[in-house]
Amino acid sequence: MNDSDFIRGDVPMTKEDVRILTMAGMEIVPGLSFLDIGAGTGSISVAAAALGCEVIVAEVKDEAVDLIEKNAEAFGVKIDVIRGKAPDCLKDENYDRIFIGGSRGELEAILYYAHEHLNEGGIIAGNFITMSNAESMKAFLKKEGYDFSLKYVAVSREDRLGLLRADNGVFMLKGRKR
Repeated sequence: MNDSDFIRGDVPMTKEDVRILTMAGMEIVPGLSFLDIGAGTGSISVAAAALGCEVIVAEVKDEAVDLIEKNAEAFGVKIDVIRGKAPDCLKDENYDRIFIGGSRGELEAILYYAHEHLNEGGIIAGNFITMSNAESMKAFLKKEGYDFSLKYVAVSREDRLGLLRADNGVFMLKGRKR
C-alpha cells in the first residue's frame, strides 16, 4: 500500500514506512479483533483489515470518517466506523489489538479503556509526534506491568532534486498485556 494510493484530504496519515513498522510491531495476523482510535485517513485500519483483521475504528472528525470510509472502499476492505470521541463512544467489548493514532487530549482515559478491553496477551500500540504523549503512554504501560518498547523513527525521502527531505519523526510505543 503506497501512500499515494490513499485519499488524503487535510487529515493526518500514518506514512508507509511507519505503517509497515506498526503492522509488524503489532504482530498482525488474520482473525484478530483490531480497534483503531483516532484513525485519521484510516491507513492503519485499512492495512489491518487487508491483513485479515476484524477492524473497528473510532474517529471524531467528520472529514476523517468520510476518508476512512472512502479508503476502505478503495482498498476493498470492511471497516466498522464509530463516529465519536474516544473513549466515550467505544463499546464494552474486548480486542486482541488496540492502536492509538490520535487522542484529542483524552490519552489517559483512552489508555484505561484500552487496558480494560485488551485481551490477555494482546498488544496496545500508539504512534505519537509529541514526546509528552509518548512519555504518558510509557508511564502507563510501566505502571500496569506491560512488556513494552519505545522507538523513535525518522524517515527521509529523496526529492526530485536528489536532496533528502525528512518526514516528521514518530514515537512508536508497543505494550503486551500479561
